[in-house]
Amino acid sequence: MKYFDELVNYKRLSLIISLFYLLVIGIISIVFHTVGDYGIETDFFWGYVPNARGFLEGAIPMDAFRGPLYPMVLGIVGFLFGDFFRAGILIGVISAAIVIYVTFEILKRVFSPYSAFFVTILLAFNPVFVQYTYSAGTDMFFNALAALTIFFFLRNSNLTYGNIVFAGVFGGLSYLTRYNGVFLLSFIIVILFVNFWNLPWKKRFVTSAIFICVFVLTFSPWGFYTLSEKGSFLYNENYKNIAYEMHGKGKIAWDEFWFKESSKITSLTDVVFEDPAVFVSKVAGNIGNHFLNDMEKLMGWHIGVFVILGLIFLFIRNPIKFWKSVEIGYYLISLFFFGLLLLVFYSERFSLFLIPFYAVIAFHPFFSEKYKVRKFVPQKFGLLLVSALIIFTFVKSYSFNSLNIDSGPKELLVLQEWYDKNIPEEERGEKIAARKAHVAYYLDMEFKLIPMAENYNEFIVKLREQKADFLYFSTIEAAMRRQFQFLLNPKQNHPGLEAVVYFESPPAVLYKVLQIN
Repeated sequence: MKYFDELVNYKRLSLIISLFYLLVIGIISIVFHTVGDYGIETDFFWGYVPNARGFLEGAIPMDAFRGPLYPMVLGIVGFLFGDFFRAGILIGVISAAIVIYVTFEILKRVFSPYSAFFVTILLAFNPVFVQYTYSAGTDMFFNALAALTIFFFLRNSNLTYGNIVFAGVFGGLSYLTRYNGVFLLSFIIVILFVNFWNLPWKKRFVTSAIFICVFVLTFSPWGFYTLSEKGSFLYNENYKNIAYEMHGKGKIAWDEFWFKESSKITSLTDVVFEDPAVFVSKVAGNIGNHFLNDMEKLMGWHIGVFVILGLIFLFIRNPIKFWKSVEIGYYLISLFFFGLLLLVFYSERFSLFLIPFYAVIAFHPFFSEKYKVRKFVPQKFGLLLVSALIIFTFVKSYSFNSLNIDSGPKELLVLQEWYDKNIPEEERGEKIAARKAHVAYYLDMEFKLIPMAENYNEFIVKLREQKADFLYFSTIEAAMRRQFQFLLNPKQNHPGLEAVVYFESPPAVLYKVLQIN
């Protein structure tokens, strides 16, 4: 135990773990993650890459659902490396290493070195965390910024205004990445009512004001820009995502909602008051649904059982008695984030930030004398049990990610190679219609979403209206436009389309869209 005590208390341990993760996962990601998948990386090719390219050309990225920071960073890194996809992977890997370092440092200060060590190792092995390390997107980048915000907020046992300023800056940057970064304003509740710094009321208000001002000032240039362009300082249309969760899910297909119904919704007020009873019941129902999904999909039930037991031990311990502790501050910030996610559809990637929160609830009772668990479970047994849970997590993560990391449509790399060799420069198109934007990235064209149409003639008319030069039709397109599944057979006659090349496994066809002269 003596040597283990020395290990977990080693000053540079968090840095060593994070750098080791950066090196190992970085190499694995570059070697094996050669093409983006059709899941969460859809947003990367559809929105982030075009916005990054626009930023390099002098345009400010404008997205109705996300802030502009990630595309700007992606543009700079992509320009330096000459490949946006590789740049996206690099940003994710570096962000994950930051999260690991910061998580260890936060939990060491708030809980104990033992809890910090085991939670950090579990985090590094978590299947979802690993997946979104090598996946190109905002998930890990946002996670790093949010974690840095909390790190500076909880960094010292005494109030330091410099840390509050840094927390406000990283909080504002989090908001500029994803608008749910607004959850970090929960710091105000912690400052005013938890008050683990034992400040008089005047200082609490001053500290809160400093944090809010820095937070707002950090994103205010963007706010003033959206005010001039869109008429709102806090412009975003995430209320449409909320609307689908509250009123559309299970009643209407995703594509149909976004093509037809979403334009009818103009504000969060519309969403709430369309049916307030349904809204309230959905949010309330999501508490249990999201938590159970987190236990199953985010943590795995082998950890989830101990999360539930940890919550029971926490309430037995009576949280009211240690209300003014930094632990309560950490718990409340995490709960605010959990609460914000109740408004939208569930995805385990949205809950990445909560992995350390759940893990520390599960593990901390084994390493804290404040819990009664220590009376019945010797520390050595607790170490063995937690180690076994982490090993099981590693096995699950290896099994899952070894399959997932190269699950993207590798046929696009074959298509890219064929296209570059066989299509002369003067015959290459500028726009391509498909269901996913990946093919546009690999063929260096502008992406157009494959249109909704009642019949084939209308479909061709809409393709021409889009001025699409090519149509890419694969199993993804066939699944989302079932009435046109016959387009997977290029040997049939398809007026208005000319087959350029096709693949049989998996089936996919590149068509040239014939324009009317």
